[in-house]
Amino acid sequence: MKRLYEGFKTGIFIGIIISLIFSFIVSEGTYYPMNPHSLMGEIYAQNLDDLQIFIVVLAIWGMIGILFSLGDMIFSHTDMSVTMSTVTHFSLMLLVFFPLAILAGWFPFTAEGLVTFITLFVIIYTVIWLIARTRHKTLVDDINEKLNKGKEK
Repeated sequence: MKRLYEGFKTGIFIGIIISLIFSFIVSEGTYYPMNPHSLMGEIYAQNLDDLQIFIVVLAIWGMIGILFSLGDMIFSHTDMSVTMSTVTHFSLMLLVFFPLAILAGWFPFTAEGLVTFITLFVIIYTVIWLIARTRHKTLVDDINEKLNKGKEK
């Protein structure tokens, strides 16, 4: 339960930061919690007031945070190989994160939007995976070095 709460809080925090940056760059002094010109932004604007839109995007950002928080459990709470864990995690994140990103108004619901999303997702995922792999390799090498020094004594 704590993991869900922390993921929800983190998702909201990151979502607010991203929306502030987006608003600062694009909107000339007006805060937009989501892209008002996206499909979902237009749908929300036609059916909800500003406060309701903000509550909806807070919930979406929270769900994204929960998704990533629970996704980490694929690596820490399963007996799968690193490769199988990575493929499972990647697939789950892509399949669940994409609809949430559409609902958040981050990408247009078009073929071009899908291609852009998948391309960016693969690039970002690969960079994060390479960083994590390097960190874990360094950690394992350090542990092995300490174990080997212990055997020499």
